[in-house]
Amino acid sequence: MMRKKFICMAILVALIVTSFIPVTAATPYANYFLTADGWALPTPAAYVPDKIIEFKTVEEGKLKNPKDIFIADNGNIYIADSGNNRIVVLSPEYEFLFDIKGEGPNDPSALSDPTCVYVDPDGTILVVDAGNKRLVEFTERGNFRYSYLTPEDELLGEDFSYQPQKVIKDNRGYIYVTSVGEYRGIILLGPDGEFRNFFGTNRVILNFWDALARLLWSREDRKGQIVNLPYTFSNIYISEDQYVYATTTSTTAQLRKINFAGADVLYDGYNFNDSSIIQGAGQSQVFIDVTVDKNNNMYLIDSTYGRIYLFDEWGQNLFVFGSLGTGYGQYSQPTSIEVDDQGRVYVVDSRTGVITVFKPTAFAQTVHNANKLFSEGDYDESYAQWQKVLDQDNYYRLALQSMGTIHMRKDEFKEAMKLYYEAEDPDLYSTAFEEQRAEFIKRYFSIIATVAVLLLIGISTLVSFMRRRRRKLGPKPEKITWYTPIKNFFKRMVYVARHPIDGFDEIRYEGMGYYGDMFGIMILYVISELLSIVFTSFIYRDGVSLDMIDWGSRIVWALMPWIVVVIVNYGVTTIMYGEGRFRDIIIGGAFCHVPFILTSIPLAILTNVLGRSEAQLFTLANTFISIYVGLMVYFCIKGVHGFHPLKGVVVTILTAVGVTAVSALFMIVYGLAVQMFDFFIQIGKELSYIV
Repeated sequence: MMRKKFICMAILVALIVTSFIPVTAATPYANYFLTADGWALPTPAAYVPDKIIEFKTVEEGKLKNPKDIFIADNGNIYIADSGNNRIVVLSPEYEFLFDIKGEGPNDPSALSDPTCVYVDPDGTILVVDAGNKRLVEFTERGNFRYSYLTPEDELLGEDFSYQPQKVIKDNRGYIYVTSVGEYRGIILLGPDGEFRNFFGTNRVILNFWDALARLLWSREDRKGQIVNLPYTFSNIYISEDQYVYATTTSTTAQLRKINFAGADVLYDGYNFNDSSIIQGAGQSQVFIDVTVDKNNNMYLIDSTYGRIYLFDEWGQNLFVFGSLGTGYGQYSQPTSIEVDDQGRVYVVDSRTGVITVFKPTAFAQTVHNANKLFSEGDYDESYAQWQKVLDQDNYYRLALQSMGTIHMRKDEFKEAMKLYYEAEDPDLYSTAFEEQRAEFIKRYFSIIATVAVLLLIGISTLVSFMRRRRRKLGPKPEKITWYTPIKNFFKRMVYVARHPIDGFDEIRYEGMGYYGDMFGIMILYVISELLSIVFTSFIYRDGVSLDMIDWGSRIVWALMPWIVVVIVNYGVTTIMYGEGRFRDIIIGGAFCHVPFILTSIPLAILTNVLGRSEAQLFTLANTFISIYVGLMVYFCIKGVHGFHPLKGVVVTILTAVGVTAVSALFMIVYGLAVQMFDFFIQIGKELSYIV
């Protein structure tokens, strides 16, 4: 009896304890967000399947090949049921209300393959009747009101083919229509249905070779070539603030946010592709629809992989979820997406004829609330909400960035730097760092100036004293000690770096360099490269943590250029009758690394007092050093092989071409090896299934 009581009490205590532990909802798809540099980082489930809308019979609302969904201001749900040639209207509780369809071929309200439905705030229903190539307007109760004729205008041209696909209307009554294959932009109709202009005109995206052909050849010369046309629009949506959001067929400008003037105000050139799933998959993403909620958050759906992407109004990714499949909460062929006032997301599956409804989790609601408060300027309350987000996901980058920005607004730069560092955002970190640096200099300027002046005086006094002492006593007699070889080694390094012409001649003809010098220089070079990474500031490491650096590959890539250049140059100079031995080439090549050894660590330390705004100084210094090293390579090739200066230039260029060819060959072989490795892995998996 006592044992049963003990077990019951233990179960009761376990239930009470676990009720306070946050639970992550299990979903049949990945949940993550995308960083600005394309990394996919996991998050707790943001949206979970809530309901599947489907009906058993056509009379109840069973759908066939639905292509569009729209939620009106009153909450009613309108579905373009293309396969049944009708518009289905559901209540906010998903109950079938009525449908819009004609009674016969002579009925003006009869629809054929409706592909889009839009509802005005006053309840007026606008439908794209794609099969009949027209727009049809119905009353709130579904009664036929008007059929818009095919637009006509000189600007459209004689070969204009009107095939309306999607439609929206702004608060002025202007109608925006996308037509299949129309690359000139969105067709803009007036309230009377008359053509006004093309809206959001697209641009031709030319690659380098196309641009070069246009520059060098006339229109007549280019006749018969493939014509590059602008991308077309695949779907459109208009938000409450009257911005037009449009998905395109382009692989780069997949989404555009267009103002009244027809200009892309924010996302022109922004790449919405998800590199985390595209790499290695072989298929590009196709964003087929976009919708916007009351907070101007954008919801994009990709038909290739079934992913749903949420971006805020500034283009920052909030969540990614969803996938193709046949399980609960998955879909086979998504064609449209919509969101209601409660934040529920609706996805239309044209293949199965059902609508999947997702509801936001507590985590997603907290993120949306925090982001909304932040955009409204309520920073104190927003900070508290972002802290709740971090309690559930301690590496949600947008929370860290927003909290850092709140500290910036309060001039709390150190706290902002800590949060930006945790968010691995070097740009925002640099902004906070520069403000903190300015404040530090302003506070301690007198002390810094005094110390700097005293240091200059002390150094100049010491140099002057050493010079007078040397003139008076003469140079010290050279004593051979245990460190004399080390001292001579560094003297040879500096001598060749300062006098490359004479230095490389002496390596070839006077045997100045040794194999020991070569090994010593390359070891120092590798060490200096690794230490320069360690000493480089967070800003100039582009936010990469030291824990994420593959030190082994860094060593390999530090030595690989030297090895490849030496081998290629030996082959080229053998053909070009160079005098240098392989010993001279490999030792001379090692000496070319001396400028990097002498400057990499000091420059890395210098980055700790520089922000992004001074990046040009850092780049200029590195450029100068690289040019000097390039000159040393030239003098090495010329001096070691005894070439005429002009021949030395030719051989240097041939060496560079050879190194490029070897690098390209290596990449090809590496790619084939990876594919072969994947092939054998797939064969192994297939065999394991058979066994």
